[in-house]
Amino acid sequence: MENKAAINVTVPKNYDSEFCGSIPLHLVNLIQPHGVLLVLDSETLSIRQASENVEQYLGIGLEELLEHELAAFVPQKNVEEIKLKIKANSNHDKIPLSLTFQVNGENVAFTALVHPKEEYVLVELEEAEKAVDEVPFIGLYQHIKYLTSLFKQAESSEATAQLAANELKKLTGFDRVLVYQFDPQWNGIVIAQAKEAGMDDYMGLRFPASDVPKQSRDLYFRNPYRLIPTRDYAPVRLIPIVNPLTQRFTDLSDCNLRSVATVHLEYLKNLGIQASMSLPLIINNQLWGLISCHNIAAKNPSYEMRSALELLSGILSAQLASQENEQAILLRVQLRSIHARLLEQLYSNQNFADGVLSGSTNIQDLLSLSGAAVLYEGGIWTSGETPHHQEMKELVSWIRRNKGTSLFATANLGKDYSRSVAYKDVASGVVALPINAEQGEYILGFRSEVLQTISWGGDPNNAIQMEADGKTYHPRNSFATYQETVKHTSLPWKEEELEAAEVLRSAVLEKIIRENY
Repeated sequence: MENKAAINVTVPKNYDSEFCGSIPLHLVNLIQPHGVLLVLDSETLSIRQASENVEQYLGIGLEELLEHELAAFVPQKNVEEIKLKIKANSNHDKIPLSLTFQVNGENVAFTALVHPKEEYVLVELEEAEKAVDEVPFIGLYQHIKYLTSLFKQAESSEATAQLAANELKKLTGFDRVLVYQFDPQWNGIVIAQAKEAGMDDYMGLRFPASDVPKQSRDLYFRNPYRLIPTRDYAPVRLIPIVNPLTQRFTDLSDCNLRSVATVHLEYLKNLGIQASMSLPLIINNQLWGLISCHNIAAKNPSYEMRSALELLSGILSAQLASQENEQAILLRVQLRSIHARLLEQLYSNQNFADGVLSGSTNIQDLLSLSGAAVLYEGGIWTSGETPHHQEMKELVSWIRRNKGTSLFATANLGKDYSRSVAYKDVASGVVALPINAEQGEYILGFRSEVLQTISWGGDPNNAIQMEADGKTYHPRNSFATYQETVKHTSLPWKEEELEAAEVLRSAVLEKIIRENY
């Protein structure tokens, strides 16, 4: 049987790079040049560290700026606003201030983000009028309201994601917008796409976890978006290099201007794009996926546009969460109905094995199984397609030794227990409900092999190419579709199905205890 790969298919290999995931991206001491970074003493608000490009934006040299109080350069009301931010310790609200600097005798407005830390305060500055979008604020507000109502009408998470991709492309003018969902192993699959004609088609492709390594994934909980207006920028250093307040590199985890790893800029080049912006989709405090925006030419959306996208990513996350929860509730209701009928049958049969395996409703209906077996008091009862009796005894012995006494389930039995490959056609997936594990007494549920084709965006085995020094590495330079057939796997087990299995196990144990005692 062959099936297109589901989002939660068990990919045979782990593509999450420990090497990439261990690089300290937040301690780079570099920013992108489309703004300025100031590091202030949290007590005095004196400027202790600044990006080298301050003169370009503020008309003030580094030596004139460093060790002076911010109050010497901005109005007192701005200083008071920053003090309030620090007092509230509101570094997670990401709400900007408007700061006015006197630049060459003229007042210049900057959009400022303030990030209070224990020993210092980061202030990110971008010129307020630098990037002007076609859409005025009222237009953005109307578009957000319109999109919110559209999302609510969508019938599935896939339809919602596609709507989002289409509408965000229209709103922002990015050349390509992808909605990208993570599988359980942190590979990402493109579930929605809107793009200009002629651009590469990534719909349905899976990208290895090393493309967004752990360190990058973690930073999405600190930053509402990641913007690279142009990949060809020259990074700007912080001076002095070591933060004089901590004697360490300044932590730029919360900083939107933070410079990007060179390997990521090379990755954008290989994708054929100049600018990118990505926003997290967070559901139940987990990174569910990303909205990824690509542009062939350099592009720097205004702060208003970025804020609108940030808001929309939150609205989209909430809508996707709602749809997933609704699907889970419907499945639970369906499983409870089957369980109720199965329970009635269980108690009307003298032998619990007959009650579970036979009749108009059985365990195969409850857990979508191709076969099931009960091993109890030396006997074996089966229904549907199962391995041979001796194979099941050996399997149970292995489960007891290696998986403990709690419920065990896998959709890729052959990966852990190589002997099972001999009967993969009937048991590539197994769920084991221990009745008395020490005695090898179990209820077993089997799922047959489902060949699943994964289409990767480039060969995932070549996702990272190391140089001879063992330190320098490059991303793959081809994103041509690479197909992999996943063997020895069954359809995955849903959380709700495993909950239903545990409830059934409890009912069986209760029946056994009642009859024996």
